[in-house]
Amino acid sequence: MEYFEKKEGNIFFITLFLPGGVKENIKNYKSFKFSENETYAYGRLIEKNDSTGDLIEIFKYTGEIPKDKSIILNSGRLTDPIYTTLAFDRSRWRFIFETDNYDKNKDSNYSEITFILGTENSFDLWKGGTKQRISNDEAKKYNLWTIFNPTRVEDAIKTNNLAQLQQ
Repeated sequence: MEYFEKKEGNIFFITLFLPGGVKENIKNYKSFKFSENETYAYGRLIEKNDSTGDLIEIFKYTGEIPKDKSIILNSGRLTDPIYTTLAFDRSRWRFIFETDNYDKNKDSNYSEITFILGTENSFDLWKGGTKQRISNDEAKKYNLWTIFNPTRVEDAIKTNNLAQLQQ
């Protein structure tokens, strides 16, 4: 199986059969041989950021690795985009399709992705990469900026408890 580099727009698989738990997030899977016949979930890297976590979207399709990436992309989003860390650095999740001419605004609706940053009485709305101060009442409408580790994402998908990815 050929793997690709960590690049915005590239599609990756999310393992659903590896052990969970906090210690598993730091285990290195670089030498692990993944099978094309396992059941995986799939996502796309929207924005690469090694310091604050990578912005990803997760798709509804789960199953064996398809021959054509359009099967994944046409399935639609499973949940709103989230931030994650450690999954790619430790090769737990791997990139299996490249996307030429990826445009995060057109392909992932980047300008409409929102998160809340801040605490108690001081909130910023992060929307499409820009920040603006908002009121406490307005902040209640949006998800908090949270960085999820890979096992938490996998668990949410396996148990169909996607609410744990929306804070």
